Amino acid sequence: MHYKKGFTLVELVIVIALMGIMVAVATPRFANGDIFETRGDAGLISSTLRYAQKTAIAQRRQVFVITDTVAQPNSIKLCFVSDPNCPVAQAVIDPETDGPYVMTLSRNVRINPSNNSLGFDGLGQAVPNGAANYVVTNQKNNAQTFTVNIEADTGYIR
Repeated sequence: MHYKKGFTLVELVIVIALMGIMVAVATPRFANGDIFETRGDAGLISSTLRYAQKTAIAQRRQVFVITDTVAQPNSIKLCFVSDPNCPVAQAVIDPETDGPYVMTLSRNVRINPSNNSLGFDGLGQAVPNGAANYVVTNQKNNAQTFTVNIEADTGYIR
């Protein structure tokens, strides 16, 4: 008798089923979305700061970046006055919603600003003139931290 070399259909199906089970169990450990939330929110904070700076330059007046950790936790508002409540009449308009500009972070992400009401003047410089930073941390995994820095004098955001 002459035997052909190869695998039977049953053997192939069992191997594919076992591989599927292993992938289903291992994927959540490797594809954790926490790092993406943290990095994404750091990028949103950086974009919000740049929008505040560009609005201050375009309007030729001060724009304040107000970090709210009490009334609306984990949110950043843009306002023309440094009032933490930011009256609607003084709020910077969000071009997407035509309402007050409010950026809310992801559920597990927290920010720790060095200045809760940082501002930019009509030249784009930080008000008060000094370096500032926003530390973005994921509550699930404190090792995932990103820092957004604002340089003194120039207001450069990096």
